[in-house]
Amino acid sequence: MHPLKFIALAAALSASVYAAELGGPAASKPATTNAWAEAETAIKRFRIPQGFKMEVFAVEPQLANPVALSVDERGRVFVAETHRYRTSVLDIRHYMSWYDDDLAARTVDDRIAMVKKHMGNDAPKLIGETELVRLVEDTNGDGRADSSKVFADGFTTMLDGIASGVLARRDQVYFANIPAVTLLTDKNRDGKADARKDLSFGYGVRFSLTGHDLHGLKFGPDGKLYFSVGDRGSHVKSKEGKTYAYPDEGVVYRCDPDGSNLEVFATGLRNPQELVFDEYGNLWTGDNNCDHGDSARLVYIVEGSDTGWRVGFQFSEQNPAGIWNAEGLWKLREQNTGEYLIPPVAHIGNGPSGFLYYPGTGFGDAYKGTFFLCDFRGQATGSGVHSFTVTPKGAGFEMSKPNQFLWDILLTDIDFGPDGKMYMSDWVHGWPKSEKGRIYRLVDAQAQQTGLVRDTQKILAADFTKAKERDLVSLLDHPDMRVRQEAQYRLAQKKSVNALATVAQKNTNQLARIHAIWGLGQLARSSGRAVSALVPISNDRDAEIRAQAIKVLGDAGAKNAFEAAARLTTDSSPRVRMFAGLALAKINRDQGFDAAIAMLRANKDHDVYVRHGAVMALAKKDYEKQLAALTKDSSTSVRLGATLALRRLKSPAVAAYLNDPEPKIVLEAARAINDAAIDEATPALAKAIAKPGTADAVARRAINANFRVGSDETARSLAKFATQAQSSESARAEAVGLLAQWSNPSKRDRVTGLWRPIEGRRDANAATAALTPHLKELLQNSPEAVRIASIDAAEKLGIREAGSLLGAIIADAQAPGAVRARALKALAALKDPALTQALELASADPNDLVRREAQRLQIQGNRGGSPTQLVSVLEKGTIAEKQNALMAMGSVEGSVIDEVVLQQLTKLKAGDIPKEIELDLLEAAAQRPDARVKRSLAELEAAQPKDNPLAAYKATLVGGDKELGRKVFFERAEAACLRCHKVNGEGGEVGPDLTKISAQRDRAYLLESLIAPNAKIAPGFESVVVTLKNGATYAGVLKSETDAVLEINSPEDGLIKVNKADVESRERGLSGMPEGLNLVLSKHDVRNLIEYLSTLK
Repeated sequence: MHPLKFIALAAALSASVYAAELGGPAASKPATTNAWAEAETAIKRFRIPQGFKMEVFAVEPQLANPVALSVDERGRVFVAETHRYRTSVLDIRHYMSWYDDDLAARTVDDRIAMVKKHMGNDAPKLIGETELVRLVEDTNGDGRADSSKVFADGFTTMLDGIASGVLARRDQVYFANIPAVTLLTDKNRDGKADARKDLSFGYGVRFSLTGHDLHGLKFGPDGKLYFSVGDRGSHVKSKEGKTYAYPDEGVVYRCDPDGSNLEVFATGLRNPQELVFDEYGNLWTGDNNCDHGDSARLVYIVEGSDTGWRVGFQFSEQNPAGIWNAEGLWKLREQNTGEYLIPPVAHIGNGPSGFLYYPGTGFGDAYKGTFFLCDFRGQATGSGVHSFTVTPKGAGFEMSKPNQFLWDILLTDIDFGPDGKMYMSDWVHGWPKSEKGRIYRLVDAQAQQTGLVRDTQKILAADFTKAKERDLVSLLDHPDMRVRQEAQYRLAQKKSVNALATVAQKNTNQLARIHAIWGLGQLARSSGRAVSALVPISNDRDAEIRAQAIKVLGDAGAKNAFEAAARLTTDSSPRVRMFAGLALAKINRDQGFDAAIAMLRANKDHDVYVRHGAVMALAKKDYEKQLAALTKDSSTSVRLGATLALRRLKSPAVAAYLNDPEPKIVLEAARAINDAAIDEATPALAKAIAKPGTADAVARRAINANFRVGSDETARSLAKFATQAQSSESARAEAVGLLAQWSNPSKRDRVTGLWRPIEGRRDANAATAALTPHLKELLQNSPEAVRIASIDAAEKLGIREAGSLLGAIIADAQAPGAVRARALKALAALKDPALTQALELASADPNDLVRREAQRLQIQGNRGGSPTQLVSVLEKGTIAEKQNALMAMGSVEGSVIDEVVLQQLTKLKAGDIPKEIELDLLEAAAQRPDARVKRSLAELEAAQPKDNPLAAYKATLVGGDKELGRKVFFERAEAACLRCHKVNGEGGEVGPDLTKISAQRDRAYLLESLIAPNAKIAPGFESVVVTLKNGATYAGVLKSETDAVLEINSPEDGLIKVNKADVESRERGLSGMPEGLNLVLSKHDVRNLIEYLSTLK
């Protein structure tokens, strides 16, 4: 359509534009001049793309803590604000004693019960703070917001929060706020919602990690409302009475605009913060990494897909992130071992949040097909917006043209306004609530001069309900996808089958045809005429048109489209084949089996999306027997597809594929039985342990199956497996370890980490009887981890016959020190008569680990615990022995220990003990009940400087255990070091790379960074605004600093040097390193972490 025609058409449509609404009351909390000035100055720090300019639209206190925003067709900005984040909505990392209850929660009622259990009378403290939706407007047209109103609040219950999604369209505002998706309506148009209705309820069954909430509101090409929930989980009952229980993973749902026909679209996500549709109707999200060395992921979400994440991976008892890392389930297709899942298209960013697709107007033709993804990293420096495009690759895509589009700004969300400007919500700084908030607009000045942008704005603001059919049809080829979509929706509402069919069949514009097909698809759910119009289009020469036609026919479940779907399973286009398979899955005809099998055979596993379409078509209960009968099929691809389909059906028949000659099929069968909890097939999986050379991924599930079955036979199978030299050390140790906890099993699944209690009581005698015959072999002829696990099992099962074997190990100087020390501990626990002799031998052993264990046992058992001996250890022992002795002293009763501790405290005051044992002494003293010890400790504390937050931590500078520190860094979720920092290529990119940190910084700097991260921020990560005495202002990232000069990398001015003598004022941004690490890590953890970091050179 010619641009001039837009003007006339917009005028026709705009008869009822809300002219009377342009005025309004002043902001309830007018912004201060300083806030506007600060926001303007902050722009100097941003790296803005060439040809664009940044405008300040709103500042605090017009808004605060913005998580999401939506700009409606009139240019009004709706903001979802959180005021409950981490104060009323908790993060389980800070409440790990609650973790099992959190993991066990299946419904929101379970979460309430958990809070009341752990908080008791304090539970009501989580009630009161409110989430809210704010309406921010520019009512006088000067380009700045002058009205700020609370559109809706009162979201104060124990279940509420955090407010993470808002979508405004045509006087209706959809609000995503756990536990509900709520429709808000302003009937009297006073800028405040006067009606609210929960469309669905039951999201957020647990706390999990804050931010893994309800979000992603977006209308799809089918006219349905799509939204996402993270792994806080959901248990939702639809209006039609169907229950969707997905408590352990993130899910994409969709429903009609009134909340009816709720259904699950995709599963297996972690935290899909935002959803976007591109102009071809493909659904996308950015999914967060789990802070254990994995990468954030760009995901193409196809219907029915599972992308592999389960909440139990986060705090796996096995290794960081469990099988998510061990089996590479987050990796790209080439390295991903998961056949049951849809792998990511690409890895991008560290904290995907706001997500946007260019609608077609506002930024110029260079941005056609461009995605914009916010990367939230906890500080402005290093955060920003990525841009990229995608190109087809088979039925899927690959990412291209990745770029840091807009950088050094801490954005939570972005949206295009009808004016063609990109609106963005700025959190300003930090991870916690900033109590600040700004809205900026990014403007392409050249594009703004075109009539197309202005005309588009008029059209979007118009009343489409008053438009004539021919005018709506003419808008289906508009350059802006928002206009095309509104025209499509209205044509579908008018039931304009003939008009849509004409465009779909005859128009020369591909996008117009696609929107017409989507409109017919909306009607095809209830209109046979629409289906009849669509079927012939599925035979179009254009592959994309064929794909879209069969997709909507499948969505409609159109039975008379079966032949078309079956035919298209052999189409030349992989994309068409995928959608044909998905259509067969929905068309309720029995004859689709052969077509889907042929798809698998022809695909040969080359394209995971095509395979997914075929598997979805096969995952029908009526096909269960046929799928089970394919075990002898000559095609590996067919057998694998059958295995995956049986998994989706949760069919015990999948066990037949445990005997397949192809290893990846065996693995997928094992995954299906264990990971999808197909309990009836667990005994069959248990038998797989007997196969020699079983791959670790299969073995860990077979081991778990034997443990879960819990019979005398499976106990013997575990013991026998542990002796198999051809199996891996870790798997053998795991088998023995499960025998050790036979009668007291963890309620978490050993593989997935999910809540999966084993029912009934079990007698430890079965494990004892199974292990005892193999104990000698396991203790004498096995790798270290297996020997330690066997010793542990002997102790926990109380196998007294192990005493002589343990004694022999202690006496064997060739055995590893860790094995001998563990044997000594077990000998003591078993109260073996040989302990006294073993202690005498071990206390003089050359191995430090053995000697320290003997020392600990002597002190705790009052064996050789005289003051003279203890003082001798503290004066003449190694540092490790001294630390060990003090640690043991803390919990041992008796005045002898009190006297020794008092002596050491006196020496500490005089500066006469090694700094490496100061922390151990202070912690031992803190456990003593003696009044003199308490008084001495109080005197030491009183002598510390009150204005130095590091003073209480000076004892952590030296004396740590580097291996334990490494565990803190790589494995402790509370610390989350890997979220932001890399070591030797592993970890995040939010903060400095620490691979060589000790060559650059001393221990004091490391301590300060941990305890007071804002005291000094690493060069390259501190944002700064400097105002000179002559009035000039410079902003950017501090590159270096000396006593006299600041070197600033300024987006506006390049690399500049500023003399400190010329500086009038200097403002610093906060560090992205979170405050309060000392609240989740003990002083021993801090000391160990410093020790580890000090080894990185």
